[in-house]
Formats: sequence, structure tokens, C-alpha cells
Amino acid sequence: MAKDTARTTGLDEVPLGESAVVTGFANDCSPIRLVELGFIPGSKVTPLRKAPLGDPIEYALVGGRVALRASDASSILVRSRP
Repeated sequence: MAKDTARTTGLDEVPLGESAVVTGFANDCSPIRLVELGFIPGSKVTPLRKAPLGDPIEYALVGGRVALRASDASSILVRSRP
């Protein structure tokens, strides 16, 4: 049986071009706005590119693209594979 090497991190830690799955939100945030933007638990998200100074970051979601500040992205918990 293969060992599951998935780990949970903040979305801001996912490298550009690598996909992750949204698992939830940090305790200190209100997820309503983030869910309305498309960050729904169970959905796939991929960081595409950073602004010239590194913030915000553009993310591909099902149905579109969204740019978020790193502080907001850190509130989104994702499961990724190292």
C-alpha cells in the first residue's frame, strides 16, 4: 500500500504551476468571501504567476482566474504533494 505523502499548507506556499486541493480555511478568517471567489473545499487551484513585486498572485480555479494577496492566500488551507 502506498503511503500518502500529502500535507496541508497555506495556499501562499504552493509553488507556481503546481496544483493543490482546497481543504478548508484558517481559524482566523471568514471564508464567505473566499468561497464566493471560487475557493471551495475540494476544488483544485493552481498558482499561475506573481506580480512584479511578488504580491498579488494569480490563481487558476474551476471556471476562472483570481488574484489574491499573499495574506489572504495564507488563510486558505490546501493539500499538496511535495
